[in-house]
Amino acid sequence: MSLLTILFSLAVERYVDAVGLLRKFDWSISFANWVKQKLSRSEFWNDTLGLIAIILLPVFLCAIIYNQLYDALGLLGFLFSLGVLVYCMGPQRIQHATRLYIDAGEHEDEHSLKSYAIEILGSNPPGDAKELNRNICEKILVSTNENLLAVFFWFVLLGPMGALMFRIAGVLYYDSQKENEEQNNEQSEPQSEKQSSDYTEFNNSARLLYAILLWLPAQLTTLAFAVTGSFIDTLQEWKRRLPNDYLDPQESDDTLFHTGLKSLQIDPETHAFDIATVQDVLALSWRSIILWITALALLTLAGWAG
Repeated sequence: MSLLTILFSLAVERYVDAVGLLRKFDWSISFANWVKQKLSRSEFWNDTLGLIAIILLPVFLCAIIYNQLYDALGLLGFLFSLGVLVYCMGPQRIQHATRLYIDAGEHEDEHSLKSYAIEILGSNPPGDAKELNRNICEKILVSTNENLLAVFFWFVLLGPMGALMFRIAGVLYYDSQKENEEQNNEQSEPQSEKQSSDYTEFNNSARLLYAILLWLPAQLTTLAFAVTGSFIDTLQEWKRRLPNDYLDPQESDDTLFHTGLKSLQIDPETHAFDIATVQDVLALSWRSIILWITALALLTLAGWAG
């Protein structure tokens, strides 16, 4: 069932353009802020326990709906599971936008090129073409794990509840990172400083939880890069970076970026990143996804045979 759901989700991601508009996670941030305000006076809850409560409530609701639908009719449970998985594969459709970016680059359409770059990066792109293509390559490699393979990993382990848990944890982590960046770049009022300090432990817990959920899928994604690219080069880079990326999402993302480039035998310090490089990185991403699907299919067949 997991294999079929993942295959259908990839088809929806590939061919249904409107799916990107449905991925709104503002509700999870609003809910988290509401809970933090209610529990901010309690040091006991304004920490890991508060974070777990915020995540488990929607996950528990998802479990109830899924079990009720599955018990009523297996097809309804499958459709609900598919909907949750597609919803959690995001929020951005990086692979789809990258294909459009490559097409615009090949046709030298500067206006479309910039538009798709903004969609991929989520911010104004750098003016230098080499730096822009480098950033897009990094986004592809990181999102291969974050938007797809890590979601599939937790979906296979825990069903739609696992996919939802991973996505909410990611949303809360990036929201806390955004708050930290705003505090560092702007002059804060005393009251806002006090409020932000009240949530320091909560934000640290969000980072730690997301790092834990992200780490193992990231290692498996790196292994997929090695198998589908230059194994020796990838393995050497992986070993060099492995001791540094524990419990730090940014380090895990950095490892994915550099091992992905090494699998293509690209030196990020000297390589001239261009549209062809972006195309090669996107191809590596899809080869890794296909490898995961193949491995899951073999495990499914082994289970049936057993």
